[in-house]
Amino acid sequence: MVGNPSHPLLGERPWSDIADLPIAAAAAGNHEFDDGVDALLEAARGLSFPLLCANVDVGLAPSAILETAAGGIGGIGVTSPNSHRYSRAPAPAADWPQRVGELARELRRGGARWVVALLHDGVEWWPADPIATRAARLEDVARPWADAVDLILGGHNFAAWTGALAGTPAGEPHVFAASLVVVDLADRPVVRGVYRVPARPAKGSSPAVEAIERARSRVVGETPHHWLTRTGAMHHLPELLADALRSATGADAGLAVPSFHGTQAPLDGAIASLGPGPITELDVARLFGSPDYDPVIAELRPGELHAAMQAHWATADPANRDGDRVWWNWCRMPAAAGIGAENPTSVAMIPGVAEHLSLLLGRDIQAGPAGTSARDALIAAVS
Repeated sequence: MVGNPSHPLLGERPWSDIADLPIAAAAAGNHEFDDGVDALLEAARGLSFPLLCANVDVGLAPSAILETAAGGIGGIGVTSPNSHRYSRAPAPAADWPQRVGELARELRRGGARWVVALLHDGVEWWPADPIATRAARLEDVARPWADAVDLILGGHNFAAWTGALAGTPAGEPHVFAASLVVVDLADRPVVRGVYRVPARPAKGSSPAVEAIERARSRVVGETPHHWLTRTGAMHHLPELLADALRSATGADAGLAVPSFHGTQAPLDGAIASLGPGPITELDVARLFGSPDYDPVIAELRPGELHAAMQAHWATADPANRDGDRVWWNWCRMPAAAGIGAENPTSVAMIPGVAEHLSLLLGRDIQAGPAGTSARDALIAAVS
């Protein structure tokens, strides 16, 4: 649901566009909970496929059997164990790892030839020629129940990966439907690999499709550079965003954290890009993926912005293996600060970054509205 830019453009999620996609079953992800449990349950009733969730008690079915010519496939939905931190999901049930084993046995008794865990979680990754991965944390998540299922299909994180989790074949594709994991189901599942999905125009039309096409046709600025959210990029996109927030709000500095501005699956290690050449309204909307991205300004103590930047990188640095277990640390890239004063104390950022700043500094950061929108700030920087 988060990958579709019609949400920031229209202020609503395109559930109707998703309702009839050729999906057999899906696990509820953290973003499906963004509008709360009631909104999720209402949307799920309109889908043509089951939305599954075994580890958070919200009223969704935990599993389903999908009938195929080769036999029944049992699917068990497992949302991210950290969904309650990422979104408005309730905390997972304490006994959820045991539930997966019980459900797998129930599905086999019901005729499932194979049982697949649909796990909305993924391996750690970072840019390194172009992408490196580390699966130790995810293996710990799966270890209590992995031997009860035949296959684990992951997601959530941006990189693609195939391998095994606690001895069970596993794989995850890129986000935003940029690739697929293909698995042969025979006597035992064999993960064939990850395959790119060609981009194709939408068939038919809808309010979401029309909003995207209108935004694609409106040029709002231009840049000579290729801005990338990728460690070591010549033009680091978070630096442009941070400078835009500072300039538009009049704060001493702007702060941009890469994990809040993903626009693409990192096939090349970059999670977002802008330019070179004309910039459209759609380009801008994709960088600010929710209507509530209007920036706020916080007053910090002298030296705190620098301390927060250091604390962020100390955790995000891929060399820090302990950082794999920090729930917010899915993006192993440095934050950026656009600084316009020698000792900055007022800092502009989107609201989610203000919450992140509170974690980094170990105190509650109070922030107030900056009086502009993040999209207008970026447009002003490139127009």
